[in-house]
Parts: sequence; C-alpha cells; structure tokens
Amino acid sequence: MTHDLRTPLQFVKGIGPRRAADLEGAGLHVLEDLLLRLPRRYDDREHARPIAELRAGDTTAILGTVLSAGERRTQRRGFRIFEAMIGDASGQVRAVFFNQSFLTDVLAPRRQVALFGTVDHGRSGGGLQFTNPDYEVLAGDAADDGDQRVHIGRIVPIYERVGSVTPKMTRRIVHTCLEGLPEDIGDPLPPAVCRRHGLLDRRAALLRAHFPESGTSIDDLNQYRTAAQRRLIFEEFFVFQLGLALKRRETDTLRKPHSVAVDDRIRRAALDVLPFRLTGDQRQALKEIVEDLQRPRPMNRLLQGDVGSGKTIVALLAALVAMENGLQAAVMSPTELLAEQHFLNIVRLLEPSRFEPVL
Repeated sequence: MTHDLRTPLQFVKGIGPRRAADLEGAGLHVLEDLLLRLPRRYDDREHARPIAELRAGDTTAILGTVLSAGERRTQRRGFRIFEAMIGDASGQVRAVFFNQSFLTDVLAPRRQVALFGTVDHGRSGGGLQFTNPDYEVLAGDAADDGDQRVHIGRIVPIYERVGSVTPKMTRRIVHTCLEGLPEDIGDPLPPAVCRRHGLLDRRAALLRAHFPESGTSIDDLNQYRTAAQRRLIFEEFFVFQLGLALKRRETDTLRKPHSVAVDDRIRRAALDVLPFRLTGDQRQALKEIVEDLQRPRPMNRLLQGDVGSGKTIVALLAALVAMENGLQAAVMSPTELLAEQHFLNIVRLLEPSRFEPVL
C-alpha cells in the first residue's frame, strides 16, 4: 500500500486511532514525522554472536531460545528476580531481570528471543549473564504477527517505545511504509546542495537509515556516521536554518517603537560602572549589540560564551544603554536562585549610577 508522506498516522496500516494518539503525544502526526525519527540504535542480527563466544564486558546482541524461566524471591522484602536461561546451538547464558514479574508471561520456554546488553559474571558465581538486558520476542506465542525477516537475519533498527507502540511494532510499520514509498517523494534539499556535499537523495537515505544494507558497520550506525544518517541530519539542520533565515527576513520588515542613541554621556556612564577593562571579545560583542539597538528594527541576537567569560556584564551594559535613553530593561533568569545572584551583582555594579534595580 502506497502512502503519501503527509498521510496522518492513524490511516497508516498497523497504527490506527489508539496508537496514533500515543504517537501524537511524542510529536509524531504524519508519516513523514515517523520516518524522520531515526532508530536509537541498531542490532546486528545478520551475524548473531554465538553464546559460546561471549566474554565478560562484551556489549552485544544474541539470538536464542528460552530454555527455562522463572521468578524467585530474595531476602529483601518486595525484591524479586526473574531469570531466563537462553540457549543457541553453541551454548547457554542466563538473563537476569529485577522486579519484572510480568516477564513470566513474556519470556516463556520455547520462545525465540533477541537480547542486547552487557555481559557480566553476576554475583552468584554462576557463570556469564546479561543483567536487565533489552529483549524482544521474535517467535512464539508472544510474538507479534508479521514477517520475521524484518526482525532477524539482518541489521535491525531499535526504536524508542512510544506508549502502546513497541519497538517491534514500529519496525514492522516503518518497513511496510518504506516498501510502499513512492519513487518521487520530494526533497527539501536543492539538487545543487546535495551535489556540493555528496549527499544521498532523500528516499535512499530513509531506506538505508532504517534498514541498513548488509555489511554496514554497526559502529558507524550506532554513532550516526553513515551516509544515510548524515544526509538526514544535514536535512534537519538545513530546514532549521532555513526557518531561522525566513524568521530573520520577517523580523527585518518590522519596526520597533523606540531606537536608542549613544553619545559621550552614555559612554561615560558605562565606564563608571565597569570594575575592569573589557576584553577584546567583550568589546566586540557589546559594539554589535549597541549597533543593533540603534537600528529601527528589532534585535535578534544570541550572546554565547563559557561560564565566567563575562556575558552578564555585556548584557548589563547593553541594558544600561537602553536605560540612559529613558527606557526600561528586564533581565530574566531560569531559576529564582540565579535571579537573586544576578540581582546582587547588578546592584553592586550599578551603585555608581542613578538607576535602582529591583527583583
């Protein structure tokens, strides 16, 4: 079934109204939103690690069958341990989960599962084990319906769970949608930009980012360094920067009700509150801010610097310019504690001036 990228998720096969509501809670409304949400990691189920080759400290994925499983109590009140013995043709390994009683109905004997986690020795000296690993039922009574070729025998994407939508559901839905993706899905990146930066086309990038080709480096995938991932990351930044540019263009058409002037009197007032000489970078930042204040259009500027680099004094001097022009200035802080700290510093700095800050 072919879907347009703007298809609402509730009309996508396998989703429906309930799951669509969960996805909307995560900001996913149409098919394009779902496809641009990349997996959080990838498992190599094409070359599954034999259990016999596991070593303590390995972080890896295995495929196996649940041989036995059960829950046991501990001496700690209310603390229970669920253990499952997982086996493949080469050996067995224990998977241990804490306070997850529901797994009794999930990791039942004879079910085929995939585990991902770090191998350790455990505390009981009973050999290697996975402690609280990620898991997925691949076949058996608890497995979802669907083509198992999507879930095993390949590099598989692992998605964040969203409400009732499990990672396995997401994988199957995304796979179905990608199979029906039209050849021409449009592209927000101009062809010249793609050529200049050697970027894949959008359709190919989506296909390979969700279901990588055989032989793709797992390390590159999990560090988002593949060509497909870089293309989609570039697109996100490109669209974001384009939005900022359009916003700046819109802002440039606006006119603010007040413009400020800077004369010798205001310069002397600024020097009076300075307890030290500004650095070259501080002077340059202040110069650009004051130039913006004198223009008829609103200022849209971010002052960035390391902790202790002197951002507050630059902002205060810019506010002082406005106040010397008969205007008010407000300094907003994310917490009450920081607001109090800024207030005390500003009171001290403005002591030589005629202005009285309030909190």
